[in-house]
This record gives sequence, structure tokens and C-alpha cells, in this order.
Amino acid sequence: MVAAAKLRSVQTLQENSRPFAIGLQDFFKTMDEVEAATKPDASDEASGSKSRFVIAVTSDRGLCGGVNSSIVKKVKAMIGEAPDVNHAIMLLGDKGRDGLSRVHGKSIILSFKDVFKVPVSFPQVCLIAEDILSRDYDEIVLVYNEYISVISQEVIQKPIVGLKALMESAEAFDEYEFDSDMDSAQVLVDLFEFQLATQIFNALLENATSEQAARMSAMDSASRNASDMLQTLTLSYNRQRQAAITQELSEITSGAAALE
Repeated sequence: MVAAAKLRSVQTLQENSRPFAIGLQDFFKTMDEVEAATKPDASDEASGSKSRFVIAVTSDRGLCGGVNSSIVKKVKAMIGEAPDVNHAIMLLGDKGRDGLSRVHGKSIILSFKDVFKVPVSFPQVCLIAEDILSRDYDEIVLVYNEYISVISQEVIQKPIVGLKALMESAEAFDEYEFDSDMDSAQVLVDLFEFQLATQIFNALLENATSEQAARMSAMDSASRNASDMLQTLTLSYNRQRQAAITQELSEITSGAAALE
């Protein structure tokens, strides 16, 4: 009951956040250069990426199935497939640190724990996005679990083109009219920061929803297994008890017959 209530609570936030993330992603894809750079199957050679900033979203607690291990496995595979790319890793959530620090400890430059101790807010995520933009990376990649259903979550690797590459395509925004004194480049910087914060915020909510769903399923499965084990042990106990009673009755009967 408690797990179901937590799931409903975070799922409402996730459902409200997803349309904003999808809308902004689609908006940036209107630029042909950005669309080519942000295709999920784009190779490093195609995107010209020499440095990559990986944001891995995990949970702060365990007992939630393969939610955390799947993220660690995905990040390791992604780094292994691009050995010539300089990777930097930001961990949002405590559980990803143990799995990645053994092999890629030098690549972890930021790590946050107790992220979900209190409900995450958009202003907090904006501070994270601002810090990321102060660093010069060709590509930003979000790795998180996307919520599909209570029994199904999918690991998502979402590339976001870096600001430097985006500025090279700023002329694609010339077709838009801005009701502001700022030039299109400054508007693009502000819009990109908002888009990055929105994508991170949505990834946190998607992963939190997946975590609660996986935990509820894991606890439900554990409860069923415990119930089945209890029934099996009870049946075994009753059989042994009945066998002992039968043996004692047989011995008493045999003893009485011998005395006669």
C-alpha cells in the first residue's frame, strides 16, 4: 500500500513533465544539423564528438530490481564503445557510484546523493544545468530508466548536442522572430539551458517512477515467494508431525500387543 501510494505520487509528476521534455526535444530537432547530431544511433565520427559529459541517473536506495545495475551496465558499454572520446561522468543518485567507481572512478567528476530524499524541484535542476554549461563538452548524454509500466522500464541513452555545436547552427533560428532586445545567439543559450534543465528534471522523474515501480514489483514478488515458502514449510512440518504421531501410535500398539 505504501509503495503503491509513492508510485502514484511520483507518476503524476512524471506524466506532467514528459510532454515538456518531448516538446523541447522536438523543437531543437527542427534544425537539420542538430537533428543529425542528436540521433540516438549517431556515431562519434558522425557527430565529431571528442568530449562527452555523461549524466547517469540512479537511485539512492536498493531493493528495486535491476534499475541501478542496468544504468551502470549501459554507461560502461557506452564508454567502452568510444575509447577515443574523453568522458566525464556526473552521478545523480548514490547507487551508481559503487558500480562505476571501480572501473571509471577517474572519470567521475560530480556525484550527488540523497537526491530523492525530498522531492526534487526544477530550480535545483537549473543549478545543475548551469554548472554543466560552464564546462566545455561536445556532447551531453543522459542515461536513465524510462517508465513504461509497473512491470516494464527501459534504459534510455539520450544524446543532447553540446552548446558549442549548437551555436554553430544558430543561423537555423533566423527564421524565428524574437520579441526581445537580445540577439538570437543569447536567446539560443537561454533556451538551451532551459531545455537541458527540463531534460534532466524529466529524467529524474522518469527514473524515480521506474524505481518505485520496480521496488513495488520486487516487494510483491518477495511477498509471494515468502508466502509460497511458508506454505511449503508448513506442509512439510505437518507431514513430519503426522509421521511422528503415527510412529508413536504404532509403537504403543505394538507394545500393548506384546504385553498380551
